[in-house]
Amino acid sequence: MKKYKDIIIGILVFLGYLLLSKYADNILILLGFNKLSTPLKLIVSIIYEILILLTVIFIYLKTIVNDFIDYKQNIKYYIDNYLKYWFLNLGLMMITNIIIINITNINSSTNQEYITKLLGKYPLYTIVATILIAPLTEELIFRLNIRKIFKNNIIFIITSGLVFGALHLTVATSIKELLFIIPYSIPGFIFAYTLTKSKNIFVPISLHTMHNTLMILLQLLLTLK
Repeated sequence: MKKYKDIIIGILVFLGYLLLSKYADNILILLGFNKLSTPLKLIVSIIYEILILLTVIFIYLKTIVNDFIDYKQNIKYYIDNYLKYWFLNLGLMMITNIIIINITNINSSTNQEYITKLLGKYPLYTIVATILIAPLTEELIFRLNIRKIFKNNIIFIITSGLVFGALHLTVATSIKELLFIIPYSIPGFIFAYTLTKSKNIFVPISLHTMHNTLMILLQLLLTLK
């Protein structure tokens, strides 16, 4: 019975997240926030994203608290055993990105271009959203939540990775650009694998945070140049 309950909750949480993310602008317009200045809109967006995150945390609070206690007590073990997967993720993403760029002559995905522009105009918002909120929300949704739906390790890893990659390409402007699902899915596969192996959600959260932090730092360095 608990098995089916987990699956139902997992599906509902996932669908709820998709709807709240896809129609975020419409919801904020209905609430009258479209009349605000852009900086205030971004503050409201951050609050909106935090509320979504807090909702998911509330749903999986027991697991999150237990995993956090375990992670805190065994942090050296987790670093020693799982940091290598971050380097693997970085290497595979770099290789596949280079191959795809050479094949398609597209320098970056539309999603990446959007983040770069946003970072240039509103760095504080982008840093908070990308480094502090996104790793937590995305790991809880795409790893912990999807794990509740798929108990089989292989099915979970493949599904988690592909869904994670695909949702980064919802703003793609060409068929060629869809090839970027490969580098976008790689961290999804690797983070999912580390969850199955460690059984602790803070392992992929840590790797995801490291990854996003590095990407933002690189973008900032490029912007300064």
